[in-house]
Amino acid sequence: MHTFLTITSSVFSEVVVVYPDHEFHGLPSAVNKLSNHIPYITHLQAIHEMNKVRAFQAVLCVDVGDRVVVDAVQALEQAVAEYQKIAGPGIFSSEPLVISRLRRSSSRHTEEGCGSNY
Repeated sequence: MHTFLTITSSVFSEVVVVYPDHEFHGLPSAVNKLSNHIPYITHLQAIHEMNKVRAFQAVLCVDVGDRVVVDAVQALEQAVAEYQKIAGPGIFSSEPLVISRLRRSSSRHTEEGCGSNY
């Protein structure tokens, strides 16, 4: 939290969280079970706390193969909805944005990764 307090740039506006393939093992059959959202809800709690210190747009980026992209995006969207039910409406300065990026077989997280291809 201290780091967020030290940011003085007016250009700072978003935090991108990248979720790789292995975060979504067991999809799609488990998508609708809340217990599978627990790790994501924990991440959303951290984003919520960070957002209290400094307003920013949270971008949740699934970096997965095409066979699970729809289910992975759905899982994160459901986790956001569940967290908002728990914590109440208006908890984020901006609604977290869920995006996807299809992983190429030789893909690596680079400057042209989830952070700039949306």
